[in-house]
Amino acid sequence: MINWNNPLLKSRINTEKIGKAELFLGYLIGPSLMYLMISALSGTYLMQFYTDVVGISGSLIVIMPIVSKILVAVMNVVFSGLINHTNTSQGRARPWLLFSGILMPAAGIMLYSIPKASYQVQVAWILFSYNFFFVIAYNIYGLAHNMMIPRASRDSKERDKLTLFKNVSEAMIPGTLSAVIMPFIISAIGVGDAAMNRWFSFMLILSVIAVPAALIEYWFTLERVGVEKKSVPLMQQFRDSLHHREWVLVMLLLFLKMLDGALQNNTIIYYCNWVWGQSVHEGARYQALLNVIGQFPLGLGVFAVWPLVRKYGKYRVMQVGFLLSAAGLAFIMLVRGNFTLTLVGMFIKSIGAIPSMMSVAMMSDVIEKIEQKEGVRYDSLGASMTAVFQNLTVGMVQSGVLMGINALGYVAPASSNEIIVQPEPVLRFFEAGMVTLPLIGCILCFVITTALIRLEGKKA
Repeated sequence: MINWNNPLLKSRINTEKIGKAELFLGYLIGPSLMYLMISALSGTYLMQFYTDVVGISGSLIVIMPIVSKILVAVMNVVFSGLINHTNTSQGRARPWLLFSGILMPAAGIMLYSIPKASYQVQVAWILFSYNFFFVIAYNIYGLAHNMMIPRASRDSKERDKLTLFKNVSEAMIPGTLSAVIMPFIISAIGVGDAAMNRWFSFMLILSVIAVPAALIEYWFTLERVGVEKKSVPLMQQFRDSLHHREWVLVMLLLFLKMLDGALQNNTIIYYCNWVWGQSVHEGARYQALLNVIGQFPLGLGVFAVWPLVRKYGKYRVMQVGFLLSAAGLAFIMLVRGNFTLTLVGMFIKSIGAIPSMMSVAMMSDVIEKIEQKEGVRYDSLGASMTAVFQNLTVGMVQSGVLMGINALGYVAPASSNEIIVQPEPVLRFFEAGMVTLPLIGCILCFVITTALIRLEGKKA
């Protein structure tokens, strides 16, 4: 048995209110390092590794991501139950953050250590390592991590602040580093079979980052919200939650927001390499520019949006933001073929995306409202749904990308400098993933936030 009262395992935070150490270390630095590792290892670069380095294709690999995410949903219920029944002096979720510091690097290393063997052996290794990473390691970390905000404080203002830091740590910092710097690193490492060992060595270094990341997040966070007034099984929480219209709308909004992120993260490499460029090396420059434009406004605006939220409310600010993002994407469609104007459209889209970073805070607010009404906290359900959405959207998009690549005649490069003109259907496919589908998503999110505003008005 683990002695959780051991000084080495105790939280370094012991204050009633959330202070700077907890904000900057527990909710910014630790998660930023973890998500830097996750974004570099498990998104577009993993798909590029499979298609352009290992050269794996076929129907089994195409359906693997979505099948894996169904397994994630099943195991999510199991892990949520384990977390719910965890009762230590260090809380329920935090011990699992510590455990993920072992699982995440091990799973990350396995993703990129595919043996140079027969096709059957490689496929078997990919199936096992992919599921070990997403179904086990990332699932456990995601559940524990997402449960921290609703369990850290009952103060709505403090949760809003934590949400801003959470979004910066999950998206802006790791997104900027992995999406702006990584394209040039990948271009230097190269593609094709000869580059496999170089990919493994680099991803090994990134995987080890998960160890200090988990320790920092564990040591500098604290669960202040105690055990629920009455314990309700997760599946019953889910059934009961469907009776709360605001909860359903917020969950749908979270799903669409994560789907948008998955679409961009898993298509941007192909979009830049082949729609704007004609090689991996050339595409790196376009990708860096697009990502700077996409991440830069988030960095400047994440704190500027705070007074707007205080004055007009989360829903109204997000409603305007989704409308602005839709306008930016529509502009990109109108100026198709002009990269400079595409950057302008992407900048507008990114400005509009800033308020949506408050969506996790909306979930915490709904959890509080339900507890006040029924005496039941849905934080475990909220964390579970968030983790399922994160994995499911990635699986849907990755399967979709692999399906399109297999069906439309994608030509895999043998080296970073090889010039390739991809078939027109392939180019239109990547454009749809970066622009058309996100545009539809922004319109749907605008409709949902409008419904939330009306619902809030009726309650008032």
